[in-house]
Amino acid sequence: MGEDKNEFEELETEEGVPEQEFSKVPGTEQGDLIASGSAGTVYDWSKAPEGGKAPPRVDLDGKTVTLNKAEIVLPPADRPWEKTKAGDKEYKYCSFVFHYDAEGQMEYYSGVRVFKREGNKYSHPTITRDRVNQSSRLLGLYADFKNKDINEVGLREFLGFLNSKPKVKIEASEVTNPVSGDKIKKNFIGEFVK
Repeated sequence: MGEDKNEFEELETEEGVPEQEFSKVPGTEQGDLIASGSAGTVYDWSKAPEGGKAPPRVDLDGKTVTLNKAEIVLPPADRPWEKTKAGDKEYKYCSFVFHYDAEGQMEYYSGVRVFKREGNKYSHPTITRDRVNQSSRLLGLYADFKNKDINEVGLREFLGFLNSKPKVKIEASEVTNPVSGDKIKKNFIGEFVK
């Protein structure tokens, strides 16, 4: 209960799977990619919904919707680092959030991480290239859609496309919460629509 972790994030992927590492972005030398404080990035309350709580999950299986926005939320600075299976690196999971235009629906994908850099700073977010976790499967789906090898797709290109309001066909899948064991249906992107 004391953990500050997305309950649907999968455990570490297989050892030895290549991850995409990103070089330093020009102009970011002054700051680093880290959310400050125990709550992460400061929330802009002016964008808060009018209602009292998030809308209930609606099964969108088979429906074509617009992906309004995809965003990666960096983990808070005080979340503990986890060790890779090999024990040679430390990482934290990010939240990868998708906002659909259907009934205010949103979905969380697991599998995006940042790695520890010198001075407790974060690397750029990384996604494995093995198509095993939720984010990696979506990256592979995008690579197939663009007729590219998954290793040729950069994070900027991928996120740029996801934020261009593409039409997507939803494929609902049942997943098990690794903490509680509860089964829920999640509205994953099954294909990109031309």
